[in-house]
Amino acid sequence: MANDRPLAAHEILDALENVSDNEEDYRERLICILPPPVDPDCLTDEDSGEEDNVTLNNLPRNILLQSAEVMIQGQIMVSDTEEEPSDSTGRTKRRRTYAWKKRDLAKNPVNWPDVQGACQDKRPIEWFENFLDEDFISLLVSESSKYAVKKNLPGDITTEDMKCFIGILLVSGYLWLPRRRMYWENSPDTKNELISSAMTRDRFDFIFRHLHVNDNLDLQDKYTKVRPLVTLLNKTFLEFSPLEEHYSVDEAMIPYYGRHGCKQHIKGKPIRYGFKAWVGATRLGYVLWMEPYQGATTMCNPIYKELGLGASVVLTFCDVLISRGFDLPYHVVFDNFFTRTPLLEEITKKGLRCTGTVRENRTSSCPLITSKLLKKKERGAVDYRTTHDNTFIIAKWHDNNIFSIASNAVGINPKQSAKRFSQSEKRNIVIEEPHMVSIYNKYMGGVDRSDENISHYRIGIRGKKWYMPLLTHMIDLAEHNA
Repeated sequence: MANDRPLAAHEILDALENVSDNEEDYRERLICILPPPVDPDCLTDEDSGEEDNVTLNNLPRNILLQSAEVMIQGQIMVSDTEEEPSDSTGRTKRRRTYAWKKRDLAKNPVNWPDVQGACQDKRPIEWFENFLDEDFISLLVSESSKYAVKKNLPGDITTEDMKCFIGILLVSGYLWLPRRRMYWENSPDTKNELISSAMTRDRFDFIFRHLHVNDNLDLQDKYTKVRPLVTLLNKTFLEFSPLEEHYSVDEAMIPYYGRHGCKQHIKGKPIRYGFKAWVGATRLGYVLWMEPYQGATTMCNPIYKELGLGASVVLTFCDVLISRGFDLPYHVVFDNFFTRTPLLEEITKKGLRCTGTVRENRTSSCPLITSKLLKKKERGAVDYRTTHDNTFIIAKWHDNNIFSIASNAVGINPKQSAKRFSQSEKRNIVIEEPHMVSIYNKYMGGVDRSDENISHYRIGIRGKKWYMPLLTHMIDLAEHNA
């Protein structure tokens, strides 16, 4: 019902008493009465009822008339006029509530069309030359030469010099030495004939000291020094990317141990210190898109800002997929950092599909069984709810721990068989795995696979400039994709 004011405590009590009993409605009601204002007309704080008869109405008059909130299953139900604070744009945000039903997600199966993507019959070196094309090389040559001229040094870096320079960097990825000058030493155990015969040491040092991409043109962009290369490679990676149905979005770390405002520390990662980047990749690790993380100024589409950082990253990647022009129902997979119910709705509006793990406090009060009770059930037990309009499903699954997941594309059935080790029985057992969990486990590891491949042959020559790890990482990405 619509009101011009919040409901008072006695009005909420009357409404709850008039609700018809429902056998399946086992939900608990909690009433939160807001602190009452000082009433100058009330000179006493005695109870309004008898002391021996303690009831809900046995409260002072100023409390009964005070605004209150009722909470059902952790969801606050207030009067229709209650609104959340306005955002920075002046628009008033409302918290979306959902009606839930215990049923599986009913979606029509998607037949992925036989659409031919980029031709895949080239050799890896040919792919590498496509990624580091003439635009890439000419940008490095021109900007590095200009940078050398600013220091009153000859700007005579040529295209062949830059290609040879990049080749030496790639060799350092699998023939690592503690210092780069050791490649040119006369010691038989360190000298590399391929490198020393291709370029002199002083020439390499000259190019390395003056390697440059961009000036500080955009003070709002903390990665303006490398922004042209990021934009250029994202365009090239997308142009030659394989056309697949499933993609994953995750974070990747670029190792860096110096000082910079964007440097991150993530505990438990293989690379704990460095720059963080948002990455979109295929199942086998081909990187289509990357965006370095820089806090609130991360270069994501500003129209998604009110949905939060995680949702902005995923929706920006979805726009990248849509920009390919094939009008296909891509399936994007991501982890619980990104997943929120508004994100699921936005992806559905775009005609795409998604699956992702979700944190329990981001389920929009979905009435699932508590994790404590689900742990007491047998391994493989699952509880799920679907929105009333069949938009998406949220489920909890008992594996080694409680696994919460949401999807707008796949549901619980058909269930798969999963092998697990039982600590109590000391043997492998077979449990039922929901279909949405199988999809997540199969397609989520693309970004991690690319990180692993790059780590085996990461460029070993390091410089003192803060953006040097980013430049070498882009070359590593091109090598990996090729």
